[in-house]
Amino acid sequence: MLQSGNPVFDADIEIRKTKQKLCLHSVQPVRDHVGKIYGCLLTLKKVSQSSRRSLKINHAKSPETRYTFDSIIGSSANFLKAVNMAKKLARSDVNILIQGESGTGKEMFAQAIHHESRPDGPFIAINCAALPRTLIESELFGYEGGSFTGAHRQGRPGKIELAHEGTLFLDEIGDMPVDLQPVLLRVLEEKKIMRVGGSRYIPVNFRLITATNKNLQDLMRENLFRHDLYYRLEAFKINIPPLRERGLDIVRLAKHFIETIAKKHHIPAPVLSNEAIFHLLKYSWPGNVRQLENAMLFAVNMSSGGVIKPEDLPVEITETEISHYTVDPDLKLGSAGIKNNLSIKEMEVIMIIQALLQTNNNVSEAAKILNLSRSTLYRKIKEYNLYGEIRKKRA
Repeated sequence: MLQSGNPVFDADIEIRKTKQKLCLHSVQPVRDHVGKIYGCLLTLKKVSQSSRRSLKINHAKSPETRYTFDSIIGSSANFLKAVNMAKKLARSDVNILIQGESGTGKEMFAQAIHHESRPDGPFIAINCAALPRTLIESELFGYEGGSFTGAHRQGRPGKIELAHEGTLFLDEIGDMPVDLQPVLLRVLEEKKIMRVGGSRYIPVNFRLITATNKNLQDLMRENLFRHDLYYRLEAFKINIPPLRERGLDIVRLAKHFIETIAKKHHIPAPVLSNEAIFHLLKYSWPGNVRQLENAMLFAVNMSSGGVIKPEDLPVEITETEISHYTVDPDLKLGSAGIKNNLSIKEMEVIMIIQALLQTNNNVSEAAKILNLSRSTLYRKIKEYNLYGEIRKKRA
């Protein structure tokens, strides 16, 4: 701290001479009248064995480096556009706004950008919609001791202060109270904060990534979001498409989740039957990737014989009428599908399923789309055991 001038918070230390374990609650600079550091103030507290164990567990679960760009699965054109945009923006230090429906993976993108741009710094995430309105200011900016009833005597740093030299991720930014938005805007402009009840400014250096599943322009029209903050955030925007618009990524992700779940439970990974794939592609996935992961967890546990059948899927997936059809216009047989965990045979099955969904199970029209004869398509439908789904629709 004496070398850098940056405060330190919540670190475990050991006094070598006595082998005593202590928690270094904070080390903060002491400055003279011209701002020069001439000392520091240390706040220490003893740490019990259970507390140390808890601190280690929490640190191990820290999401700072959990996701990278290599962790992101998807090859649909609209999704790759979002990934490539994120990779480009990660190289600079600009504020980023990530937009997408709930469950599309906004925090995964934020963590990947952080890992690329500030991997040695902290990743501090806060959900603006999950915090009580009365606490959000103290959570963001921290507070000095005795600022309000129930406050810690030594005070506490806020999320922005903890994000120093790292990334601050504000999820559901559209739910931030309007009266707090100008304070955040000032922090972005001046790069310094003042704790609640404080009398001095603390310099901070962090990268801001915000995310929302709401239309911020609609909120502006309703005077629920400030124009000046919006234009400060929206200059660099990443739009993550919903799962229903990602074509074959539905199957790629399903297979990935199945393999991950099976590995975790130490069991062989079951395969998706063609009929199950049919249902996955026709479903609209309102909960997006998060819902798909839960559906595969359910299916793996319900399946038997090493195959996931339609009856092993959650009932809302198999009983829902076709509300959309998933078409991947760039779908071609070749290496692109293989490197994304799909064999050529699987891709052919999915091409047929997509054509059937697009034509509402009209075999003649589907044959034209696939550039196959009607008899060849019927033969392949029989080979891939898709007759059952066509009969259900006719019934």
